[in-house]
Amino acid sequence: MKRGDIKLRDAVTLPRPPSKPRNVLVVPSLEQLESAKRAEPNVILTKEELQKLQGAKRTIKKMASKNHWFLITQDSMALAGRIFGPALGPRGKFPIPLPSSPDISEYIIRYKRSTLVKTKDQPHTQTFIGTEDQKVEDLVENAMAVLNVIEGKIKSPSYIKAIYVKTTMGKPVRVTLK
Repeated sequence: MKRGDIKLRDAVTLPRPPSKPRNVLVVPSLEQLESAKRAEPNVILTKEELQKLQGAKRTIKKMASKNHWFLITQDSMALAGRIFGPALGPRGKFPIPLPSSPDISEYIIRYKRSTLVKTKDQPHTQTFIGTEDQKVEDLVENAMAVLNVIEGKIKSPSYIKAIYVKTTMGKPVRVTLK
């Protein structure tokens, strides 16, 4: 990974969802609106509401900071790129196209329990695997799901030199592998 030959940018669905789900913003089509409401994302915008956001930089930046995932229909993608692009780009976030099927509730629920594994130009990755109130077994299962995705992308598991677990304000703890 020193040469940048391995780039990771994958959404990993955590087998044990955290007590606080990830924030999802959805811009569904009219046919998908009801199923999107059933999945209870944090923000649902219609295409018209998205157009009204044009020029509201402060509101757009707030939305970009508060939400982890941006699920947008294919026909609204260009508009969303113009509106959200300047706020999402610097944060390393990107809009994800919604499938064209009318029922998208399962798709939204999957992203509410997903985390992003990515590398930029550094040979390490940091990702969310859960919250402190979860059982240790659940956190281990989530960590293994993330590790399986990483191992699937790299040529050899020997590329992994160390694994650390850290709470938000805590000290990192090295995980010993057997």
